[in-house]
This record gives sequence, structure tokens and C-alpha cells, in this order.
Amino acid sequence: MNVSHQNRSAPRSDLSHRPIGRRSGKVGGGAVALLAALLLPSALVAQVCMGDANVPGQFTLGGYGAFADGGNAYGVESRSNLPGAVGMGAYLGVIDLEDADDNITSAGGHVAYELPARGALSLCPVVGLEYDFWSGTESGVDLDYTRWAFPVAFGVGSRVGGTNEGLVLIPSARAGLIHQRFGESASAGPLSWQREGNQSNLFLDAAATVQLGALYARGGLYRIFQDGAETVFRVGGGLIF
Repeated sequence: MNVSHQNRSAPRSDLSHRPIGRRSGKVGGGAVALLAALLLPSALVAQVCMGDANVPGQFTLGGYGAFADGGNAYGVESRSNLPGAVGMGAYLGVIDLEDADDNITSAGGHVAYELPARGALSLCPVVGLEYDFWSGTESGVDLDYTRWAFPVAFGVGSRVGGTNEGLVLIPSARAGLIHQRFGESASAGPLSWQREGNQSNLFLDAAATVQLGALYARGGLYRIFQDGAETVFRVGGGLIF
């Protein structure tokens, strides 16, 4: 979900550690802890490339918010870490643009595949699908707006803290290409007007997740590198099942 400025006739929705510790004579306790973190089994870091706190066989349920100068977005989301290498997620929410009376409905999801690895890093290619839509009437004219987006990216993350007992920090980032298709239409009686467009841009999504037991909280920044796009600050949180 993305937030940007829009014109009134058709909404646009581009909403576009372990402490090192003291040194000892040879290898300090902090260095040992760091080495242990680097050798964590891959099962403990699975899908943290997406910033997910859930381990294989678990799923999360929570809410999110996204904030930019052009508007805000809110909704619910769920992420599932399936047994094996596949993880997926979905969301449903609204985009509230500051110069629009009505909200845009936003929905989407992603699928990620965990690459074989052993160590602290989780690596995965990820593909997604986003759909935003809005319908309304202005001065007797029926207006419609749609946006389809297809992000393709590579994610990397790390789990700092080891097990689910105690505080766990999960820094993560995704970078890739997002292709967007926009559609706008208007009709009044026998008259109708329609316009379509598409564009492809690079994007970056960086975040940090904190887990404490069955609770998690996440904060980060999202940016599409296109003219007029804003940097979006995103937060979220919820429960792990």
C-alpha cells in the first residue's frame, strides 16, 4: 500500500543484538555470542528475510499503518510461515488521501521462497500483488480508479537474539522492481472517458521487527523511486500463533 498526492477527479494511491560486550584476553563473551549467532540453524532464521517473527508452522495476525505527507493507510494483515521454504502474507485496508473525501480500498499479498542457507542471514526472492480501487460520483459524473502493482524483489534479514525466549530483533530489507498499471474512467449519461497508464520503478523497503514472546512490533521506511513519490513511514504489530 502506497500513499501519494492525487487529483480530485481520480484518486492515486502510490503509497505510491547481541551486545559485543567487553574484551577479554583472547576471545570475549561478546565475540562468542556473535559467532553463535552466525551459526544459528536455518530453521531459526527462516523467512526473516521478510521481517517475519514467526518460525515455520506459525502465522501472525495484526494491524498496520503507513504515513506520508499525501495521506495515510490503515488495515489488517496476516503472514504465514509454512513448514518448508515457503512463506506468504496478505493485507486488506484503506488509503485515506488528504485531498479526497472518500477512501481507496487496498488489498494484496506476497509469496517468498527461502533459499538454502545456514547462518544468521535469511535470503529469499519474493513476488507480490497489490490492488487498489475507488468508485464515486462527483457533480453527477461516475468516477472509477484502479491500480494494479506487481513487485518482484530480493529480501535479506537476520534474527538477533536466538530463541523465542526474551527479546528478539529482526532487521530486514527488500529491494527490487515494481510494475504499476493505472486505470481511470468517467461517465455521465451516454458520454464516457477512460485513461490507462503503466510504469516500472525500483523500490526499497527496510524495516526492523521486535519480538517478545507471542507479540511483535515493526517499523520501517518504504520508497518507490519515481517522480513525485514520497518516503512512507510504516508501523505494525500483532500476535504470533
